Amino acid sequence: MFPRLIQPHDGMVGQEDMQDGSNFNHSGDPCLVLTSDPKPRLRWTADLHERFVDAVTQLGGPSKATPKAILRTMNVKGLTLFHLKSHLQKYRLGKQSGKDMGEGGKDGLSASYLLETPGTDISSPKLPSPDIGEGYEVKEALRAQMEVQSKLHLQVEAEKHLQIRQDAERRYMAMLERACKLLADQFIGAGSYRHRQPKTARTRKQTSKMFSA
Repeated sequence: MFPRLIQPHDGMVGQEDMQDGSNFNHSGDPCLVLTSDPKPRLRWTADLHERFVDAVTQLGGPSKATPKAILRTMNVKGLTLFHLKSHLQKYRLGKQSGKDMGEGGKDGLSASYLLETPGTDISSPKLPSPDIGEGYEVKEALRAQMEVQSKLHLQVEAEKHLQIRQDAERRYMAMLERACKLLADQFIGAGSYRHRQPKTARTRKQTSKMFSA
């Protein structure tokens, strides 16, 4: 099935206007090409996109141009703000991608922004797959989770070393306490022995005197 055409003039497109395959009507204005899908979408042909780029350039670039201003500048009947908003957003993304990657074309389209030309099967410009962004988010989430696990592991190791050190200090204090108690017992025992020894000597001396008398 052939795509339907919408001219900037009211009424249906004549058969003679479609025979040459051109995207312009007799007045030189570009025609809007719609896909043959159940819900037709606008097909941005090379001529229509070139006119869009010219309008954006006249308005100061993609950062300054607005859909309403572009609609007035292009002056193509059948073209709506919805078409221009979507295309302008994709065009800006293409510009930004071209600046970031250094591979943008002369009008700022990146390699992932495919402009449709007549006769191709592409129904709309293509943007980078959202799977790339999702993959990056998953990678960042995994990296953050690994960092948290690493910090938890270090914390557990630090607590384990602290527990070992505290246990060693408790054992050392217990040994020191037992040693002090042992020394104290030995000191007390030695003093008691010295105190009993002179008394025993005096008793023996008195006993010897009694027997000699």
